[in-house]
Amino acid sequence: MWTPLLLGQPSMLIMDAIADRKDELKDVEYINCLTLRPYKIFKPEYRDAFTLIFGFYSTPHLQELAKSEWANFWPAQSSDAGIKNAHRQRTYNRRTGIITQVAPPDEHGFVNLGLDTFYTEAIMDASAWVIAEVNPNMPRTYGQTNFHVSRFTAFVENPNPIIAVPTPPPSDVEVKMAENVVSLLKDRDCLQIGIGAVPAMISKLLENSGLKDMGVHTEMAPAGSHRLVDKGVVTCKYKKVNPGKILLAFTMGDKELYDFLGNNPMVEFRPTSYANNISVIAQEDNVVAINGSIEVDLTGQIVSESVGNLMRTGTGGQLDFVIGAFFSKGGRAINLVPSTTLNDTVSRIVPYISQGARVTVPRHYAGYVVTEHGVADLYGRSEPERAEELIKIAHPKFREELEKGARERGLLKKKSF
Repeated sequence: MWTPLLLGQPSMLIMDAIADRKDELKDVEYINCLTLRPYKIFKPEYRDAFTLIFGFYSTPHLQELAKSEWANFWPAQSSDAGIKNAHRQRTYNRRTGIITQVAPPDEHGFVNLGLDTFYTEAIMDASAWVIAEVNPNMPRTYGQTNFHVSRFTAFVENPNPIIAVPTPPPSDVEVKMAENVVSLLKDRDCLQIGIGAVPAMISKLLENSGLKDMGVHTEMAPAGSHRLVDKGVVTCKYKKVNPGKILLAFTMGDKELYDFLGNNPMVEFRPTSYANNISVIAQEDNVVAINGSIEVDLTGQIVSESVGNLMRTGTGGQLDFVIGAFFSKGGRAINLVPSTTLNDTVSRIVPYISQGARVTVPRHYAGYVVTEHGVADLYGRSEPERAEELIKIAHPKFREELEKGARERGLLKKKSF
């Protein structure tokens, strides 16, 4: 059983009704991604009936599960979720179904997926049953979003609120990181921006940056997209693919952003099989992929999914866009990582990645790495040159230690005394 990524996820009403059948159901897999509702199904007493599988992203109320034996992450990039689901069905003989929220049907009998097209259509195509929760609060959107009622097995009406996720105020470190990113941007760049306070701050800084005619081809709508359009920063005028359109797969933000995205012909929602397709991204010029990370080693390996063995998120779309930007004419990837964590006691730039950590971006695709202390340009650099660049943007208190680690690793020549 699947639910969509975020805003297409069903309400507590329908999911808790399924959980209440725990005494009659057996061996049910529940695959969930970026779930913000605290469904009953996550509680320990439901484990006999339901196996949890986490795809792509975790959320704060699921972090404790990530420490337990119940945690079960599913390695998949955003672009290939549908393919891997189909393979899983064939291999393990699983009977798949999906429950998704939709806007009410129009006069022609078409419902609309609204603000989340991430992998919903691909799972619908492979499912034995499809249940739609009809919600009049879900805005209709343009793109690959309309589906006839005949595609669905059953409907449930429930006018539940669309989850709003306001961005928290940025810290001083996050503001400085955002400033360093904006210094790398130029007119007509085509942006992909990930989730978090730094991406939101980047959007805010862009409003008064003087940059113009930028495009957006992204997995998730950048925070403040409506203000960037109002000020002419984003016009999508020079895009080669989907010209004039903000192209995205899902969103997460506040009501103001949702109101802009809904019923807006400039905004086109497409599934990640298209939005995150590397060959599609690479056709665009000047693609800038901006994504957060957890840890970077001195060769440029980028860890974005785990702290050691503790999973924090899934692979998602970061690598899709990093590779797409790599092959885009004028494209570049910008990987964000604060220089420290745990009140400046631990460096996030390290000689070796932590034991158990999952590498999200291999070192040969690493582009720019940005901390609050500067920008490391890893493009075309040897491993020793990369180590030098990364040490420069580490927190000053850890630079001597990192230099020692680089020498021990053979990345820098050992000092002679």
